[in-house]
Formats: sequence, C-alpha cells, structure tokens
Amino acid sequence: MIERDAPVWPVGLAGLAIGAAFAVRVMLPYGMDPTVFLRLGDESPIQTTYARALLGDAISRRDFAHDGRWFFIQANDPWYVDTEHHAAFLDRPRYRAQRMLLPTVASAFGTLPPEAIVWSLLITNVLWLAVGAMLAGKVATASGLSPWLGLWMPLNPGLLFELEIGGAGILAYALAVGGVWALIRGHRTASAMSFAAAALTKEVMLLFAVGVFALAWLRERRPTWRLVIVPAVVVAAWFAYLAVRLSDIRGAGGGQDAFSAPFLGFAQAIRVWAQDPWHMVLNLAIVAIVVVFVPAAIRRPSWLAWGALPFIGLATVLSFNVWRETHDFLRALAPVFTAIPFMLTRPTWKELDSACVADQSLEPA
Repeated sequence: MIERDAPVWPVGLAGLAIGAAFAVRVMLPYGMDPTVFLRLGDESPIQTTYARALLGDAISRRDFAHDGRWFFIQANDPWYVDTEHHAAFLDRPRYRAQRMLLPTVASAFGTLPPEAIVWSLLITNVLWLAVGAMLAGKVATASGLSPWLGLWMPLNPGLLFELEIGGAGILAYALAVGGVWALIRGHRTASAMSFAAAALTKEVMLLFAVGVFALAWLRERRPTWRLVIVPAVVVAAWFAYLAVRLSDIRGAGGGQDAFSAPFLGFAQAIRVWAQDPWHMVLNLAIVAIVVVFVPAAIRRPSWLAWGALPFIGLATVLSFNVWRETHDFLRALAPVFTAIPFMLTRPTWKELDSACVADQSLEPA
C-alpha cells in the first residue's frame, strides 16, 4: 500500500512535461505559432477575420475549425461588456458564453491583450493538465494506490485532443477531480464549489456532480444536496447574467448541433466509419470499452467512475457531428478513460461490506 501522504509533485511535473511536449508537437509544423490552437478553419471566415484584425496574422487550417476560436473571442471580453465587437462573432453567443471560466482565467479576468491571450489559453491548458495529474494522484494515494495513476489525466486521449483544439475540457475535468478530492477530505462545501467551477467551464460537468452525488447518497444513506444544488444555482445565475448582457446579440449563426434523438448520431456515424475498416475497428473498440465500463463501474464504487457514468448516458444522444470524428467523441467521454484504472482497483460493494468498511462514507475510491 502507498502512504496516503505520498508526494504528488513528481506526477505533476510529468503531467506538465507531457502537456508541453504535446503542445510543441502540434506547433512545430507551424513555426511554433500558438495561433494554431485557435483552430480557425477555412470554413469560418468571420472568426478568422476577427482574429487577424486583433493579431495581425493567425493560422487558418484546412481541417475542421474548433473550440479555440470561440474561447479566443470570449477571452477578449469575458464579461460581455462590448458585445458588438466580440460576442457578435460567436456562432451562438448564449450557448458559447455558458463556458466562461477558461476564457476568464486565460485573459486574467479580461485584462490581457489579444497577443498575450493566445499564449495564455495554451499555457492554462498545459498547466491544468499538470494540476489535474496531481489532483488525480491525490485521489489515488488516498486509497493507498500509487500517485502515478494521476498520469491517466494527461495521458487521457480525450483531454489531449482538448489541448489540441484549445478546448475547455482539461480545466473542467481537473476541477471536477478537485471536487472529488475535497469530498474525500470531508470538505463538502469546497467540493460543491469545485463542481460549480467545473460546470462554469463546461456545463455538462453538472453530470459529473450528479454521479458523485448519487454515490455519496448510496454510501452515506443520506443525500448531500449541496453537491448538485450549488453548481446548478451558480450556472443558473451566470445564465441569467448572460440573458441580460446578450439580449440584443444574435451572433454570427452557423454551428453544429451536438445532440439528436437517442442513438441516431451513432447509427449515422457508423456508415461513415465503415468507409475505413481501421477507423471502424478502432471506434468500435472504444465503444466496446465504454459499454463494458458501465456494469463494472456500478459494481465497484469509485468516485471518478460514478462521476463518469452520466456521460455514457449523454453519449446516447450525441449527434452525428460528434460521433463522426474519433477525437470528438473521445472528448465527450473523457471522464471515462481517466476513471478506468481507479475503478479497476476498487473492491466491489460485496467486498466492502464483508470488510466492514462500507460505513467509511468519505473514504476515497
């Protein structure tokens, strides 16, 4: 067994090295230009024009544009004060603006110039890969496991894709893991606030809080409502603020739907996968892992695994636009892949009962 106070800083350094190496690999073909993470695409001329007006030049890639462009726009006005010159360039302003924490942090609460924001968005994601690795390492050592399990944060393929596209998933998931660590320590209010911050980073992280809440209820035999109420209230308050600030802004339009009828997006995507046998085999293997994860996670009470479970339910209603590309559905299911080793090392409910530890409601999992 590993000591529960085993240091996690080496894990953080390793996570930082992984994130930095991945970032360099992405930038090298583009002369180390960080604007590659803005993910401006040839099919998004409005946002490309916006970025070049502020930066003088920015890389526009031929492949699909992605999240980085939206967070760059938001970071230039994170409080939505000058909406006509910034938020109006978002495709769906109210939807995008829900995800406020990454652009707010990366812009130093709206004080940095555009040139600095480009680097800050990247640095923030790399640093939070390291922080997330340490937090996951803390969760592991609290169970007597190796802190090096925390490397499943920076080695998570979904989170590495988040780094590549300048997305908010790294910060969101790291904060969710931080909420688990606070709960393990018995700090329920801090846990709820961490889940709230995760949801302000990416609204679907509310589902993670729901999963953790469900497991806490089962273990303690009483609900800890603040774990879900605090995040929901904070997100609702921010949305109310946006309703006022963005009431007259329609945005640039466009964008792709993320949701559809249950299993419809998956069925449509299979037809595209079938055009490349290797692509088909890889994607079906990933889906098989996710399917097997469900009964295994239910059987073994792990905080990270139960936080990930609702995302599998969400996956059933993801649209073709998400299921079509491997990196996109890996991002949507990212909490699953970090949770797997933590879940596999946990005893079953029956084993917990026989060992007389089921009453240790806040012992880590």
